[in-house]
Parts: sequence; C-alpha cells; structure tokens
Amino acid sequence: MTQKGIRETITFSCEPEFKKLIATKVEEFGYQNTSQMIRDALQKFFESEEALDNISETTEVTVIISVVYDHHDLSTIQQFIEVQHRFNIGFSSHFHMTPEECLENLIVSDIVKNIRILLKKLRSVDGLKYISLRTVSRAQMC
Repeated sequence: MTQKGIRETITFSCEPEFKKLIATKVEEFGYQNTSQMIRDALQKFFESEEALDNISETTEVTVIISVVYDHHDLSTIQQFIEVQHRFNIGFSSHFHMTPEECLENLIVSDIVKNIRILLKKLRSVDGLKYISLRTVSRAQMC
C-alpha cells in the first residue's frame, strides 16, 4: 500500500540540448517543475502503448513506428537494419532531419503479438534516439 504524499526520485540521462529543451517546455507549458511534465509525458506514453493491450494478440493491425537515429552511428544502423529484416515491414520512409539525424517511419501490418516483439527488439537497439508507435485501425484505412 502506497502512502499518500510519499514520492520517489528517478533519474535519466540525456544530451545537454535535450535538457535545455525540457527546461524551456516546462516554462512554456506552465508546469511548476520538470517532474510534473515528465510524469505527464510518461502517462501519455503508457496510454499509447496500452492501445495494443485492448486488442487480441492474434488480431492483425497496422502500425506506424517512427524512429530517430544518428546516421553516423554505423553500429546502431546495422542493428536497426537487422531488426527490420527480421519482421514484415511493409513500407519504410527515410527523412534527413539534420546533417546528423534521420527519421525512419516503418509501416507494419502484422498480428499484435509480433508488433510487440518488434517494438521490444527496436528498444533494445542501443543508439536509437526516439521510438514512437501509432496504431492505425482498419476503419481509419477505408
């Protein structure tokens, strides 16, 4: 049982530019502190992940997975490509965001169980800077 008012502290590492962005957004969005904003962001992340929880493991869905990485990091790129080749990636698009960073959008139609496995494999690739998931329902595609 959790006592009301008791808080735990966690930490995470990020690049100095990202830390500055967070500080700017805390003020811009009107948060009292960084912790409040990070809690909201994590809650939103958990809600997006839970979209797959309400669907049977054997139901086929279409998802868009967006990934950002440093295109100079050859080890990350190699791992990323290996993961992609193990799964049924129907389509991918590549966009040069900056001279260093690339955005890759993967469109995948597969059963929920395989989508979860793909996400876990992508998250295990050291060096991927950002991974997001968007589930596209069949009704939205018609």
